[in-house]
Amino acid sequence: MADDFQFGERAKHPARLGGPRPTRPKSSIPFKLAGVVVVLVVTAAAAFVFLRGADEAGTETADARSETLAQIDRAYDAAAQGTMGRAMVVAQTLYAEQGSFATDLPTLSAFDPSLRFTSGPSTGPETVSYVVSGSEFAAAVRSESGACWWVKIDADSRTSYGSGATCTGSAALAASSPSW
Repeated sequence: MADDFQFGERAKHPARLGGPRPTRPKSSIPFKLAGVVVVLVVTAAAAFVFLRGADEAGTETADARSETLAQIDRAYDAAAQGTMGRAMVVAQTLYAEQGSFATDLPTLSAFDPSLRFTSGPSTGPETVSYVVSGSEFAAAVRSESGACWWVKIDADSRTSYGSGATCTGSAALAASSPSW
């Protein structure tokens, strides 16, 4: 072979094998921008789902708290009504023994020392405000919930119940319901 053989000049463009190259269609929105929009939409949807769940949990917590407070108030009211029941027993027992309702504090207090009878307003569930008016005994007890419970007993042992803002035995004379 001779050394003077050459392949020729180098081609200006490389050869294309397999025909013409397919061209990409040009879009009006760049690919990166579309990706950012998709990520933002997914993030917004996830945030919405999370916040909606948090709202429902908060609402359930608030409802449970309200129910708990209502149960506590009912328990306070039941304690005050229990005190009122004991005061009624004291009044009726002394009426049975003496033939009239007791009007003096020492007699009432001696019968049940755990109760504090007063002619002034009731300030708590262990303080019984009372009044004797003719043949009626009326008492009021303030619950820790803030409610005031009334009871009125007459000489025939008819009992009337009620409640109101004023927590005195005098106010309890207005009790007229057959139950609380």
